[in-house]
Amino acid sequence: MEKSKAKALSNIFALDLGTTKFCIGCLQQSQDPAKKGLFTIHSASAKAEGMRRGMLANMAEARQALSALVETAEAQFKCDINEVVVGVAGSHLSSRTVTISTDINNATITQDHIGQIFKRAEAQETHETREVLHIVPVGYRLDDRQSVENPVGFSGKTLLSDYFIIDADKYYLKDLVELCNESGLQVKRLYSEPFASASVTVPDEFKDIGCAMVDIGGGTTDGLVFQNNKPHKAFTINIGGKLMTNDLAVGLNLKQIDAEAIKIRFGLVPHKPDDLVECADISNMSRIYKPEHSLQILGPRIQELGAHIAQNLKSYRGNLGGGLILTGGGSEVRGMQDFFSSKMGIPVHKTKPSVASQHNFISATDQLSGTIVNYPTRQATMLGLLNLEIGKLQDDFSKQSTSWGSRYLGQFVNWVKELS
Repeated sequence: MEKSKAKALSNIFALDLGTTKFCIGCLQQSQDPAKKGLFTIHSASAKAEGMRRGMLANMAEARQALSALVETAEAQFKCDINEVVVGVAGSHLSSRTVTISTDINNATITQDHIGQIFKRAEAQETHETREVLHIVPVGYRLDDRQSVENPVGFSGKTLLSDYFIIDADKYYLKDLVELCNESGLQVKRLYSEPFASASVTVPDEFKDIGCAMVDIGGGTTDGLVFQNNKPHKAFTINIGGKLMTNDLAVGLNLKQIDAEAIKIRFGLVPHKPDDLVECADISNMSRIYKPEHSLQILGPRIQELGAHIAQNLKSYRGNLGGGLILTGGGSEVRGMQDFFSSKMGIPVHKTKPSVASQHNFISATDQLSGTIVNYPTRQATMLGLLNLEIGKLQDDFSKQSTSWGSRYLGQFVNWVKELS
């Protein structure tokens, strides 16, 4: 690998501002002489403050928590953190597919045509209060012909270009950038979190036959639907693991920490009659808790979540051969996979995020190679942010289609400097 490329891939930092935890991920070149040319992933996390349902709710609290995390992460990673890519979540995200019509006048289509059309789509979809995060080409149609993935080299009269777009509230993004700046961090790029999580959890064969990735986080559940190997719809549901824990805390008169333990221990799965937990309630009275206590309270909330997911997938009925792919910390509730499968009538898989590597290291080559290493579901967003940024840098170097196409899902708009 050229030194310039190796340098570009060194010390990439990703920031996930979740509802329950803040996490900084780091890709570093190994200092071990025996692993020269290899990279490894590190992470540091801390309890989130000032967040509600995936979005900033108290700037001062969030700033204090983030500043403390940066200090901890710098000590752990043994380097300064100056620049980060940041995940964006929340109900302000929206998605759509747009079509741009271009007169070709019987000319042969070139890569310059495609670049110009992309710029038109970007300009057309940028509005006063909205900013485009992702523009992904999903297909091209020449006159009355069938859709093609790459029209370069073809000729025709009219080219219709379809783009999948995710945009966000411009002023909220400005607040995110300000939060990072005040914590000593420059924002290099912003990526939507469902896009990031999908890049490390959804196999190509599932995208081909249609599937929906569902990332159940602490405050929200993010979804991304794929059809014909292309992203088709993004959605956010304001239900997450924290709300489930709160339901148990209220319903069973427990402290949050004990309610979380009950949720993880029992979930939705009926256990043996003698499977009991004894702990103190909020009044410090010792009580015995059984699996049915968890099931009776968690069941309605997770059924509500499932109903929202089903509503978002209603128009894809019969077209999700790959089914539902669950990830995120909230997906660790025992029995959730079977519960959703029985209610929705489609395959449901629980997937840990993964990157291709060898012995827990990412090979410093033009593509990830070697064995597959799985990470905890709660790290899906952080790993996805690193994955997308590596893909963006690889794409910048190659300037052509590479094997990264399976994970790097499309083009990104880099307008962050305007908000700094």
